Amino acid sequence: MCVRIKEPLNAEVNVQEFIQVCAFPTTDIDKDTKVLVALGDRNQVEDIDFAFSNGNPIEFNEVGVHVFENVALNTCASIVGIFKKPGEYLFNVALLEADTDDLLDLEMATVKVFE
Repeated sequence: MCVRIKEPLNAEVNVQEFIQVCAFPTTDIDKDTKVLVALGDRNQVEDIDFAFSNGNPIEFNEVGVHVFENVALNTCASIVGIFKKPGEYLFNVALLEADTDDLLDLEMATVKVFE
């Protein structure tokens, strides 16, 4: 099983960006999964505003983590994001088995934000 993130390599401060997080099976084994997204720098939690494309907000906790529960494989989450400050934003995106938290895949992405 694998997780992929499609994000802009460069973004402008306060400009809406489009991001996708996708989960795919690589075997016939069916597992319940979740996706954990962690900011590389938890101090940047207040510097981003993310929401699903339907408007539901995505909130990161105080350590910079958000968990997408009950992720269906062969799907993508469409996300709209705004970066409020310039800098580099590192995202660690992990696909986990829902029951055991076993790591199934990990992808890292960096977005460089400028004014």
